[in-house]
Amino acid sequence: MASIRAQPQTRPRSRQLSNNGHSVRIAEAGNDWGWFAVAATSEGVSSATFGHDNELEAGRTLEEELDSSLSGNGKSEQIAELAVSELLAFFAGEGVAFRVPVALTGTAFQRAVWEETNFVEYGTLATYQEIAKRIGKPQAYRAVGNALGQNPLPVIVPCHRVIASDGSFGGYTRGLPWKERLLALEGSLGRVHAT
Repeated sequence: MASIRAQPQTRPRSRQLSNNGHSVRIAEAGNDWGWFAVAATSEGVSSATFGHDNELEAGRTLEEELDSSLSGNGKSEQIAELAVSELLAFFAGEGVAFRVPVALTGTAFQRAVWEETNFVEYGTLATYQEIAKRIGKPQAYRAVGNALGQNPLPVIVPCHRVIASDGSFGGYTRGLPWKERLLALEGSLGRVHAT
């Protein structure tokens, strides 16, 4: 997939994928955060990836995650651009509350977990068990962790803000070092301890 480099201070440019109509943007968030990519449909952002060494890696990773049942149009371009703008602000430490619409596909349980996770605000934490209780499944905290591991929109759906009940990190699909860095950026790392 060919892509276009976008600097953090410039308006990101996109490449429309012809195979499924997603609007894709690839941008660099600076040396600390690397390259990221987002894909949007006319309904909202459907996939995102971050922390890549270069734009090719970001684009290939995103392409593997795209849901081909979703399609885009002119509105998808605007949504992708908004997603990149908000992500650049987030990685710059601006404390963004994401307002970009999302188009999440998954099981009803996964969507419930992801939607509830969206209520965990910047700089705050929740536990897997708290999320399970909030969705009416208090014993399903392990399933909550599994659903968060399938989150197609890391950072935008802030699964990094969900930790284990004992105060430890729990897990993170991109790896615990990335979870630590995200929590440090938000100022909440000091409330997590290793077990």
